[in-house]
Parts: sequence; C-alpha cells; structure tokens
Amino acid sequence: MGLRYSTHIDSDGKTAITYGCCYCRTHLSSSSLIMSKDYRGRTGDAFLMEKVVNIVQGTKQLRDMMTGKYLVSDIRCHQCGNLVGWKYHHSEVKNQKYKEGKYILELQTIVRCK
Repeated sequence: MGLRYSTHIDSDGKTAITYGCCYCRTHLSSSSLIMSKDYRGRTGDAFLMEKVVNIVQGTKQLRDMMTGKYLVSDIRCHQCGNLVGWKYHHSEVKNQKYKEGKYILELQTIVRCK
C-alpha cells in the first residue's frame, strides 16, 4: 500500500489554531475556517467548518436531525480511522441549504495542534 500523504495546515498560533485528530494529531482544519461554534454532535459540542482536510468520507445516508432531514456522510481521519464528524451533502429544508458541502467536527474527537 504506500504512504499516505497528509496536508499540513500552517498557523501561527496567535490568529488561527490548527485542529487535529485526537488520536494521531493529523491536521484536519483551522479555527479560521469555523463558521459556527453553536452545534451539537453525537459526543457533545461541535463546530460547523467550511473546509476539512485529511479525511475519508463514508457512505451517504439520510439522517433526521434537530433542524430537519439531511443527506450526510460520516468523516474519519484518513490516518487512523477515528470518526471525527460528518459532511452535509443535501438539506431538505430551504433555510438550511447553507450547510450543504460543509462539515461538522466534534470537539471530543479533535485537539489543538502546535
């Protein structure tokens, strides 16, 4: 199989924080890409993210959530396979369309990287 290439996120630690997988610390996203901190995941608080890297997407499935039905796929760290959140693919609710193409990162599954 070969080595996996991981995208490295540079941040100066002052204006932006880099977030990584809590198990292997593979970079996933940056605080500059947070759209909202007011979300809940399966494990508790979560961030709505504009972009996430170094992930593998699972199978798309319809899921009932507090704000409606969504077509989503779970996202896992591509290095260790840790479940870190999900990606919104489609919303059936008109005022929730802004979530399409965005990601949820659950705070219990990520850490600050230096």
